[in-house]
Amino acid sequence: MDISHIITGAQSADNHTREAAEAQLLQWCDSDASQVFTSLASVALHHQTSLQSRQFALLSLRKLITMYWSPGFESYRSTSNVDLNVKEFIREALLKLCLNANENTKIKNGASYCIVQISAVDFPDQWPQLLTVIYNAISQQHSLNAMSLLNEIYDDVVSEEMFFEGGIGLETVEIIFKVLTIETSNLVAKIAALKLFKACLSQMSSHDKHDDESRNNFINQCLSTSLQRLGQLLTLDLVNEDVISQSKFRSIIYENLVFIKNNFSKKHFPKEYQVQFKLVAIKDLKNIAFMDVNGGPTENENFIETVQTCSVYIVEFLTTVCAIPFTIEEMKMIIQSLTALCRVDSDTTQLWIGDFNYFVSKETGLAASYNVRDQVSEFFTSLSDPNLSLMFDIVAQDIEQNISNHQTLESLLYLLQCILLNDDEITSQNIIQSSQSLIENLRNELLSSEINKLTLARLILIIPKFLDKFIDVLPDIKSLTSSFLKTSLDLALKYHQELVDSAVLIAFTYYCYFAELNSVLGPEACTEVQEKIIQIINEISNDAEEDTNGTIMEVLNEVISCNTKGPHHNEEVLQAEFHLVFTISSKDPANVQVVVQSQECLEKLLDNITMENYMSYIELCLLSFINVLEANRPNNYKYTPSLSLVLEFITVFLKKKPSNGFLPSEINQHLFEPLAKVLVYSTEDETLQLATEAFSYLIFNTDTQVMESRLMDIMKVLERLLSLEVSDSAAMNVGSLVVTIFTRFSGDIQPLVERILQAVVIRLVKAQNISTQQNLFSVLCFLTCNDPKQTVDFLCSFQIDNMDALSLVMPKWMESFEVVRGERRIKENIIALIKLFLLDDARLHKLMVNGDLIPYDGDLIITRSMAKKMPDKYVQVPLYTKIIKLFVSELGFQNKQPNPEQLITTDITKDAANNDNDNDDDADDDADDDDWEDVDDVLDYEKLKDYIGDDVDGGEEDDSEDITGLMDVKESVVQILVGFFKEIASKDVSNFHRIYESLSDNERKVLSETLL
Repeated sequence: MDISHIITGAQSADNHTREAAEAQLLQWCDSDASQVFTSLASVALHHQTSLQSRQFALLSLRKLITMYWSPGFESYRSTSNVDLNVKEFIREALLKLCLNANENTKIKNGASYCIVQISAVDFPDQWPQLLTVIYNAISQQHSLNAMSLLNEIYDDVVSEEMFFEGGIGLETVEIIFKVLTIETSNLVAKIAALKLFKACLSQMSSHDKHDDESRNNFINQCLSTSLQRLGQLLTLDLVNEDVISQSKFRSIIYENLVFIKNNFSKKHFPKEYQVQFKLVAIKDLKNIAFMDVNGGPTENENFIETVQTCSVYIVEFLTTVCAIPFTIEEMKMIIQSLTALCRVDSDTTQLWIGDFNYFVSKETGLAASYNVRDQVSEFFTSLSDPNLSLMFDIVAQDIEQNISNHQTLESLLYLLQCILLNDDEITSQNIIQSSQSLIENLRNELLSSEINKLTLARLILIIPKFLDKFIDVLPDIKSLTSSFLKTSLDLALKYHQELVDSAVLIAFTYYCYFAELNSVLGPEACTEVQEKIIQIINEISNDAEEDTNGTIMEVLNEVISCNTKGPHHNEEVLQAEFHLVFTISSKDPANVQVVVQSQECLEKLLDNITMENYMSYIELCLLSFINVLEANRPNNYKYTPSLSLVLEFITVFLKKKPSNGFLPSEINQHLFEPLAKVLVYSTEDETLQLATEAFSYLIFNTDTQVMESRLMDIMKVLERLLSLEVSDSAAMNVGSLVVTIFTRFSGDIQPLVERILQAVVIRLVKAQNISTQQNLFSVLCFLTCNDPKQTVDFLCSFQIDNMDALSLVMPKWMESFEVVRGERRIKENIIALIKLFLLDDARLHKLMVNGDLIPYDGDLIITRSMAKKMPDKYVQVPLYTKIIKLFVSELGFQNKQPNPEQLITTDITKDAANNDNDNDDDADDDADDDDWEDVDDVLDYEKLKDYIGDDVDGGEEDDSEDITGLMDVKESVVQILVGFFKEIASKDVSNFHRIYESLSDNERKVLSETLL
């Protein structure tokens, strides 16, 4: 066959011709892969052939290598093998193309890709000379192509064992250091070598202190030498090199330094080195800041990007060493440099003024870009005292001195904003005077008629951060907060400039973070603020996009939180809020932040609402909800953002009904059929999840008498959701629906209960989705809490796949409990399992479930892929033992959670104890005679029982209110478990003494410490 003819055909614009040529190539390869590979490689090597054909030949090789080269590839066809001598020819041809400095870049890249593919299966056994050829090209010619190729091989091929034990790491590092130190290698070669060194560092960072001594010695020596080499490189005289190359060179040096500092032990980067590199970095930062302002062709995008990147890495390195003290001069130099680097250029200013959405994305941290401003923020928020306070003083002084230079002022205000974001306290000597002076300067500048819009926006953003930071220092903070907030709002409404408007909205969320506005402003003034915020939202909402919509919804959420109750309640504000929730969310229903925030807004608006207002709200949107549902009926309710949003809103309305009474019958009349149709016809997982939740609330919150006539339709929906034709994910909320039906129609569905429960259990046993399992277990919790014996009897009464349901459900319940989250779900599971334990049933005693994982103890080294194929093995333990172990584990977890009230009580107790100790030195002597023992050791069962017995006998037992079903449980998880353990320990329920003796020392200690 003619390879040239096939290549021409395969590049034809005609589909039939192209497909026929591709099929012909595969057919030829199936019969003689060696000839095809030789022909394609020959085309790629032939410089007189068109570039397009040569590139196609390499692309074809790239695809065919995985099919015909080695069984090591998953897509290997085994129809025709490539001969060994042909493989040798292909490898040499590809290396020749890749390492040729004069070769076309596309050809080099194509050859490089093929080399990496082949090396993944051939190196080192079938291709031992690969790295030798590459190393020679690097050491003798300083080949950039060779270093780039080696970098790719490191990414995809070189393992830890190859790197360390195979000697590849040592040889690569030696060659890199040679290129970096030899005078004949140019700056471009050094940059390529430093990039390759980053790959080596990445390999070395995977080690840990438990590695063998040879690895640790290699890393110690390598890192020590690398710090010396990198330090020498930073002192090189590069005056003859262009600015872009200089910046790239320094960027990769600092990138490597940051990697070493962040990914290796402190001992590998001694403090003396940190100090030396810090001094060089500050100098480099000054140079590049001056370069950015004065030295470069600012119209050159490559120049600007390179300088920005270099600045980021230098500041990132300074961030890693910011714990080291800085001198005042060093700090001034850093601030001066950062002020220059953080100036907003004219293009960005015009972009933000022209489209405020870009400004909002950047200020809210949602922009995809990362520039020097972002890294500067990281630097300042990482500082600690005294560096932080000294930096604040310098920036404050610079602001006073540059109050009329608006471009510089905006940059300095940004630096101040970054400092204010630091959680540490600023402890300057004259902090009261300096903070008052600075806030006064900010006030004057805020009111200046000459201020530009960007600086005004920055001022509006920084003032609430400043007030928050110095809330305990500034006098009359309430008055200041009220004054600045009102001034900012008035300025926004005065200028009608979207950049300023958006800054005010973001700033409003900052005010809400630290101030309770109802209290600070008073009800009437707070309502005025709400009205102005709503007015600003209306002004910019039409032009808002993506991130801005989410920010507006966040602002609206805060506005709603400020709603007043009682006589100052403003109906117009409520109506405006309600309207904005729906208009903004419907504009961008695919925006996750918008959806989440809009749900929160609606829930807040419906809190403690009267039935009259509830009906007026729902009447405004009910018809549009139904229209959206009906519009999606022709496509069987396939997922759309608007359908999902509407189902979320319907759920909120049905869940947040007024507390007095049921949902009005009109709502059931309008919504029942549309929701039922969604549940009967939709095949979309998310749609079914949301619709099931809404349907459950509709049933639960509607008068049973109104809903009785719909019972058959409800059962039809339930039957579909419990059937295995609906996916696990789609059925995620069906358990809640079952509980709702049992709660509302217990008498009407009595003949169907057993059939429903069997379907629930089968669905549960088959379910793989964790959330679906937990939701279905709510049904079993409900049943068990009401009648544990009947629940066990039922599970023993039928089989699934020739096994009784009890032996299938209980192991799954134990697994589910270990990952269950949410206080209510945890409580309902604990209470149900307590009921089963107290039942002391012989059938439950016999059940064995998974205990601890049995670690692998064979001689094989288990890789990740092998581990995935090997099933986990567990120790088998009795069900009741597992329940106790789970409860002890939960008790240990709960006890580790901080309790604010307990912390306060503890502090008060300590203070009181200290006072008592001061007043009565004999108190400790009396305490020493106390007959209680310290519970520092593990107690045996009899000692535990004695202690608990004393405690139980001395207290009052109150069994008048047993915890049953899914009622609201007031006790905490710890209280429930402690009460349970005290009961079973004192009465030895279900042979608890045997279970206790089988627990580990750590488990028994958790119990002892908690109970006593």
